[in-house]
Amino acid sequence: MALAFWPAWAAPLLNGAAFLLALGFRRNRAVLVLAVLTLAGLALVDTDRAGAAARGIDAARMFAPWLLLAAVALPERGLLARRNLALLLLLALATWLTLAASDHLWPGLRSALPFGFLPWSAGAVAAGLTFAAALLCLWRWVLNGVPMEIGLGIVLGLAGFAMLPGMDSHNISRALALAGAGGLLTVLYASYRMAFVDALSGLPNRRALDETLARLTGDYALAMVDVDHFKSFNDTHGHDAGDKVLEAVAGELRRERRGRAFRYGGEEFCLLFAGARSREAVRMCDQTRRGVEQMRVRIRSAPKKARGGQAVKRREDVETNVTVSIGVALRDAQTRLATDVLKAADQALYQAKSRGRNRVVAR
Repeated sequence: MALAFWPAWAAPLLNGAAFLLALGFRRNRAVLVLAVLTLAGLALVDTDRAGAAARGIDAARMFAPWLLLAAVALPERGLLARRNLALLLLLALATWLTLAASDHLWPGLRSALPFGFLPWSAGAVAAGLTFAAALLCLWRWVLNGVPMEIGLGIVLGLAGFAMLPGMDSHNISRALALAGAGGLLTVLYASYRMAFVDALSGLPNRRALDETLARLTGDYALAMVDVDHFKSFNDTHGHDAGDKVLEAVAGELRRERRGRAFRYGGEEFCLLFAGARSREAVRMCDQTRRGVEQMRVRIRSAPKKARGGQAVKRREDVETNVTVSIGVALRDAQTRLATDVLKAADQALYQAKSRGRNRVVAR
């Protein structure tokens, strides 16, 4: 009995759990996609009525692909935006038609829907629409690198396999259950990145640094890294150019294999060297400093403004370079608390700034 229950309910349960998780984290596109897949899974749950399995397959293929493609193709908005409310209303109608409509209504409804006018089988059309939604998510991931998009692309790809012709209700349920499991993992991973990874640089953020320091039991060296004259650079070239510089500096810090880089906030970064002595940390930080100094960053400078706000010169692509100042502190028998190590590293950074910048100072 348990084995008969699990395959039928696995798809709606897993997709429903992923839907609730996405709703809690306000992942609106994922909310809509997973709500549709939950409906598709519910349509395949066995009932006592004759022909329930065939009706469930028809319902999943009729409603789910169109709603999935709409959820993915339209620009993402707040969940209560008019477009999303319209999709939710359509989803509610599809749910009623699938689960509550009388058996007398179903045959006429089935013949009236678009699949009756298409030369391909319903399964081929449904699979094609769902795969198109998956490819659109993957294309967004290629363009923007957002992890949620590749996760949804994989989820929709599994759902597309569920829609293929020749799949019976049990295999469709299994494929949708795999899609639900993928949805859970996607939302959890995207939420983890939102909490612990800096969106601009791709480095672990300050919260991740705090948790890492709290777990360390041995000695370590901590370096505070600050981009020199960053405010004036932003004022001169614009915030877009400033973001390019921060991304480039983050990339250089990431190349330091002995240390782990973090985005601390603003133009400040951290390098953590577990088990390193002060002299080793200073040497590695100086290598990083020289690497940043030798970088050439191509940016698009901000247009110059005339009186009245009229642009008099178009944006130009230019190459620039930046430098960093670094302060290093060591956790040892005298300085045990992470907050004290951070404070000492910040004081060393202040000394590096006051001595002329573009240098490493250790306390």
